[in-house]
Amino acid sequence: MATLQNGSSGGEVTMLQRALSLLGYSCTVDGNFGPGTQAAVEQFQTAQGLTADGVAGPNTWAKLDYLAPQGMDISHFNTVTWNNLSQHIQFVFHKYSQGATYKDPTFSANLASIKQKGLLYSAYHFLTFQDSAQSQIDNFMACWNSVEGPNALPPVLDVEWQVGSSDANTNQLNSYIAQNKNACIQIIGEWIDAVAAQTGRTPIIYTARSFWNEYFSGVTQFGDNPLWIPAYQQNPPGLPQGWSSYAIWQYSENASIPGVGGGSLDMDIFNGNLDALKAL
Repeated sequence: MATLQNGSSGGEVTMLQRALSLLGYSCTVDGNFGPGTQAAVEQFQTAQGLTADGVAGPNTWAKLDYLAPQGMDISHFNTVTWNNLSQHIQFVFHKYSQGATYKDPTFSANLASIKQKGLLYSAYHFLTFQDSAQSQIDNFMACWNSVEGPNALPPVLDVEWQVGSSDANTNQLNSYIAQNKNACIQIIGEWIDAVAAQTGRTPIIYTARSFWNEYFSGVTQFGDNPLWIPAYQQNPPGLPQGWSSYAIWQYSENASIPGVGGGSLDMDIFNGNLDALKAL
């Protein structure tokens, strides 16, 4: 476990700052440990009954990891060296399926490593609006027997902008949503209901405020599903219509932390402590 102090920089500093900021300590989240971060660490340490030395060592991290658990979401675009993964990653969401037929080729191997490390985890499905709900339910549920276990979080439905083979195709796919709003809402509802019935879990919905409010304005029927929201900003995210709170905040799409190659990693923080995350 790296000890962080004034002058440190990098992805784990960003994680430190994100946790402190979420817990209410004034701290710029920029990956550079300067005097402002040191002051926030000292304030946190004092509040937690720790030695207020401004250095994020094992005791400080233990408190932060409990009070503001962090995780990552990955797919075949990410290469993870699991033995070297940052110790502050406590949960992982892995893409399993997309549309009617696509399955992520790295899922099974990564799932085995995730389980071996004892992390909390689950799988997500990227919804495509021109495939039937049933075909996408079947595609996703093919993984659930391997996912279900004591550390499994609820399944996730990823509802967002569609990605086509070209800019023109992408625009066409997203125009389809706007032109077929009710049919698209029905697909979301059918997937949610069927997966809930088959897994006994209330699925999480991943969606962006701007996407939801543009394409599904006035749709509030999914507010009982835990919300996982992307927002790459200093302050906590605003909410899409229909939700009164968020469960998970995807706060970065280009993180770089120990154990994960590249710089295109999605990072997440849970809006609650570790016990609440486990209860989810």
